[in-house]
Amino acid sequence: MAEILNKYGHIDAIVNNAGINLPRLLVDVKGEKPQYELDAASFDKMFAVNVKGLFLCAQAAAREMVKQGHGVIVNMSSESGKEGSQGQSAYSATKGAVDSFTRSWAKELGKYNIRVVAVAPGIMEATGLRTPAYNEALAYTRGVKPEELSTDYTKVIPIGRDGKLDEVGDFVAYLVSDRASYITGTTLNISGGKSRG
Repeated sequence: MAEILNKYGHIDAIVNNAGINLPRLLVDVKGEKPQYELDAASFDKMFAVNVKGLFLCAQAAAREMVKQGHGVIVNMSSESGKEGSQGQSAYSATKGAVDSFTRSWAKELGKYNIRVVAVAPGIMEATGLRTPAYNEALAYTRGVKPEELSTDYTKVIPIGRDGKLDEVGDFVAYLVSDRASYITGTTLNISGGKSRG
């Protein structure tokens, strides 16, 4: 935060985008791959990044925003925070926490002209973060082989395709702008119609 203030003199918005997803089952019923059963280490890692990291960054930004009398905090959630997700219960729980932080912080900070919103992407285009190791873990938690993971989005996404990262970026740019000046305390889906609002 000090570097931002030294360079720009103020902070208009922060986007809490860091996140980690480690697919894990609550119980590895088959007992074939115990490394994909939820344990304290993977639970702690996801909560450290997705919840504690978000809280610390939002707090540091909010302290400055309160002083200057304006600002926007955007928290990156996920459709799984609303819907739940097989093999991703801890990740889903972290995103449920993000949604709750968003609602609460908006109520705390609104009087200081600070908006707090969350964005919940659905299935997005492949990135370098989706590694073979991630796919192996996800496939095991879904009871399929990695090559059987569904990529036919016409069956699950009404718009018939995965989302583009630029679409999320454009949405976030809108939310931090004055054009979204009456939007706060809510989590907005960007999921091609797959998620409930």
